[in-house]
Amino acid sequence: MANALKELSGALREAVRRAGAYTVGLEREPYAVSGVLIGADRVLTASHLVPDEGITVLMPDGKKLDAKVGGRDPVHDLVLLRLGAGIKAAAPATAVVELGDLVVSLKRDTFDGINASLGMVSAVGAKLRLGRAGVVERYLQTDSDRLTGSTGGPLADAEGALVGIQVFNRRMGAEIAIPADLALARARLLEEKGSVPRPYLGLRSQSVTLSRAAADSVKGRQERGLLLVWIEAGSAAERAGLEVGDILVGFAGTPVKDHEQLVSSMAERGAGAAVEVEVIRGGALRTVSLSIGGA
Repeated sequence: MANALKELSGALREAVRRAGAYTVGLEREPYAVSGVLIGADRVLTASHLVPDEGITVLMPDGKKLDAKVGGRDPVHDLVLLRLGAGIKAAAPATAVVELGDLVVSLKRDTFDGINASLGMVSAVGAKLRLGRAGVVERYLQTDSDRLTGSTGGPLADAEGALVGIQVFNRRMGAEIAIPADLALARARLLEEKGSVPRPYLGLRSQSVTLSRAAADSVKGRQERGLLLVWIEAGSAAERAGLEVGDILVGFAGTPVKDHEQLVSSMAERGAGAAVEVEVIRGGALRTVSLSIGGA
């Protein structure tokens, strides 16, 4: 047992060392905030704790650099910071974790450098609704108390790979993080557009059971679809040619059975993305090209 614990201790120490290489600190009163170097001059951190200007980033080598806001995603509570030309940080390795995996939470501050805390993935969730702000399509929960100042910083796996960014406060007694792949996808949108508008189609729908003929048209892959009951004039749905009475059964290659699933699929791709949707109209399956609108 002693040797096993020593091996675990050594592995965690190495994980903290690797993750510390992409963990930065942000000087902020009355307490520090952390962030993640995601490659080149880019830092991703929690939006709600970062001002619009006067941002100083503490780098892994101890240097302090001024940063500017490159874009915000309020739904996922993410902000992209730019450190300026000449910064060539390496992108961190990323990984996917499952329920029960050990994870390490990290923060960096001026006085202590890297601090770390060990926890476990207590849930891998989907569709975290944030009132009118929107829906986070995937998230991680951990069972550990978050270190003060680690908000915006990384969750790393047992090998030091980035698995999530800690952004939200407690939810039902657990800590919330955005999975690394989703966070980096949002960062790419912020880099391209400077902001991430809420995806919007301009329709209302209700989940219905497919008739036998409709189920046959989708080769029995699903029993339910979304009946479109209202289309907004001038909306993305109208421009694509969708009609009241259509039954939406597929979105970007994924079967759609309820409205929550549709919202999640839209959020994953973002406003402006071009997708193909499948609808049943007059008993026949049709494929329609659509560009997701924004609001």
